[in-house]
Amino acid sequence: MELNQIEDKIREFLEREFPNPGEVLENSTNLLEDWFVDSFGIVNTLMFLETEFDVKMDRADITPGNFRSVETLSRFVQGNLPSSQ
Repeated sequence: MELNQIEDKIREFLEREFPNPGEVLENSTNLLEDWFVDSFGIVNTLMFLETEFDVKMDRADITPGNFRSVETLSRFVQGNLPSSQ
């Protein structure tokens, strides 16, 4: 799956599940500072990634580096996709 396809799906999910009126969610938007309200958002996003992309995340993968932006999440997902995708 192409990186831009992953970014689109993640961005659509975040905009739908965690609307932020008046703000535009860019691939580089800092999710931890400018988009998520609390850890609940991280957990919901984790469940979405595992379901939508069939990637498994360990506790060690739940880092500020991976969850910083749509771009970093997408790169993580792309690097951990099952080989059939």
